[in-house]
Amino acid sequence: MPFKVCRVSGGARLDSLPVAVIKNYPLELRDYKPYAQCNICLDENNLLLRMWAFEVSPPQGSELRAVFYLFPHRPDTALHVVIRPGGECEIALCANGIFTTQKPPDGFRLRPHNGEDLQGVYWGGLAHLPLSWLDSLADGVGLSLGGSFLGNFYKLCEGPVFAHKGSYFPADYQSGCFGKKSMGEFLVVSY
Repeated sequence: MPFKVCRVSGGARLDSLPVAVIKNYPLELRDYKPYAQCNICLDENNLLLRMWAFEVSPPQGSELRAVFYLFPHRPDTALHVVIRPGGECEIALCANGIFTTQKPPDGFRLRPHNGEDLQGVYWGGLAHLPLSWLDSLADGVGLSLGGSFLGNFYKLCEGPVFAHKGSYFPADYQSGCFGKKSMGEFLVVSY
C-alpha cells in the first residue's frame, strides 16, 4: 500500500498527517530496534519532512534518512535527506552510486527537536525543502496531485556499540538499501 503524501494549503497540521513507523530491522540480532517515525507533506512552497527517533542517548553515527526518487527526467537520481542528533542536516543527490552533497538553499530551514513525551525521549527534526530548489536540481520534480514516486525512510547507525539498520518499507541491506528495489510507493493526495 502506498504511503500518502498530503498536499496541504494554509499551513501543515503535521500531527494529523499519516505517520510512517520504522519497524523493519531484518539484520538486528539483539533487541536494539529504535522506535522511529516520519511524515511528509507538501505545502504551496515546500516539501516538509519530519523525522524523529526515540533514543535516550543516541549512539555515535545515529541518523534518520529519507531517500526519494523525485525526478522524472532523471529516474536514477535520488534525494537523500539525513538528520542527525544535535540538529545536523545533510542533503545529497545520488546518481549511479555517486553522492553529491548539496548546499542547503535559501529558504531551507531545519527545526531540530528533542524532548520527552509519554512514549519516551526523542530527537529529530523538521526540514523545509523549497519546491523551487528541488525543481532546479534535476529538471523538475514529480509531485503533482495523483502522482507517485519511490522512496523510503531509514533509521541507521554504523557506530560500533549499537549498530542497526531499519526502514519503513523492507530494504535489501545485502545488495543496496538505497536502490529502487528497496523503495516503496509514495502517492501525492489532496488533504
